[in-house]
Amino acid sequence: MMTNKFAFLECTNLACGFRFPLDLTSFKGEFCPRCGSALHLGSSQYEQWTPEWDCCGAVKLVGILDNIRSAHNVGSIFRTAEAVCIRQLYLCGLTPVPEDNRALAKAALGAENRVSWSPQNNAVRLVTRMKAEGSQIIALECLPEAENIFALKDAGPLPEKVAVVVGSELAGIDPEILALSDRKLYIPMAGKKSSINVAVAFGIAVYQLLHS
Repeated sequence: MMTNKFAFLECTNLACGFRFPLDLTSFKGEFCPRCGSALHLGSSQYEQWTPEWDCCGAVKLVGILDNIRSAHNVGSIFRTAEAVCIRQLYLCGLTPVPEDNRALAKAALGAENRVSWSPQNNAVRLVTRMKAEGSQIIALECLPEAENIFALKDAGPLPEKVAVVVGSELAGIDPEILALSDRKLYIPMAGKKSSINVAVAFGIAVYQLLHS
């Protein structure tokens, strides 16, 4: 449970009506930041509940981040990794690491201290070694030969060791990693863009894999 410290304040000017949350332990809200009118104290923050999920089962799921430049995306992936009991994140190539990276830490909200991680200069070498040690390599990439990630129910249970690879926001996954991958999966999309945010894609993929 979290301590209630936020309250939702509302502008008393009916023409404005701006409503927003404010941490009253750090700030005292008296005047509307939009129009300057007085503020009305509304509802207090509710107690948020963390639903329990026994996802730390037999599958040893790890994540491989291949040259992901955005510290915000990496931080978001750390939060997802903690939520689904990912055993390890490998931060490869250009991928930033948590040490002394405020943007990553801000997005991760402490998850970077609770998820094991290690920097790797070369993701191809890492994938080659992991495959030789018996891990199934799953690449998340939009390719003509890739499988729809939501059509995996007939594929059987996951093996004990699985590595999910996501790649550069612009360049995609390294072609040599794709050549080493045991499976290539895509997330279907209806819009004109050929991809979605890598942190969002990673979250969709790991939840679907653990539930398929």
